[in-house]
Amino acid sequence: MESYSLTPFIRGKVLVYQPKIGYRFNLDSVLLAHFFQTNKKNAKIIDLGTGSGIIPVLISLKYPHLQFYAVEIQKEFYQLAKKTFEKNNLNVNLINEDIKLLKKYFQSSYFDYVITNPPYLKEYSSENQNFLIAKSEVKATIKDFIKISSYLLKNKGKFFGVFPSYRFVEVISYLTENRLISKRLRFIHPTKNQKATHFLIEAQKGVKLGGETIENPLIVYKDTKNKIYSKEVKFILEKFV
Repeated sequence: MESYSLTPFIRGKVLVYQPKIGYRFNLDSVLLAHFFQTNKKNAKIIDLGTGSGIIPVLISLKYPHLQFYAVEIQKEFYQLAKKTFEKNNLNVNLINEDIKLLKKYFQSSYFDYVITNPPYLKEYSSENQNFLIAKSEVKATIKDFIKISSYLLKNKGKFFGVFPSYRFVEVISYLTENRLISKRLRFIHPTKNQKATHFLIEAQKGVKLGGETIENPLIVYKDTKNKIYSKEVKFILEKFV
């Protein structure tokens, strides 16, 4: 395994193991975890492509009674996620597998929620294989992630994801093809004067079109030059709940 570090996060509430060199979790995953909502107890949720395990750990701060599952294709990140979950005393059913092969582990309609921050770059090169797999569609495409999500979700179950804004139309098309209907959207902007770079989405399986909510834009920086976060993002990074 590559050398790794133990990163304290949310003022030490969360501790995450991740490589010192290579792919490390980013703000997208944090914002996605914060975007997730549920009013169910003991519901089953699966994180597809968990990386070092940041999303389940963060969600557990807000919803500790969920049943957590996570999948990671890369052995190194699987091992780091396992250490992260143990360090944070979180019970997660963790699987080291390609998301496209999950049908051999789960029957259809098994989960209440699927959440993912998938690789999204169509063309990307890196000498670091872990970084390459984490960032680009070399092992699985966005379409693959959405297709297996629909299989895993119960009818009226919910999908949560974060994607680059330039793939918005494509993502909506894949969701619709797989009976997942967009119900809540939030666009992420670097500053209030810049275009959206990413979007957060909640979609529901097997429901009718309509009733979609587009939330206020999420502004990341108050001042990009000095790397000063907006009030909302600062709250998320410091307190989360």
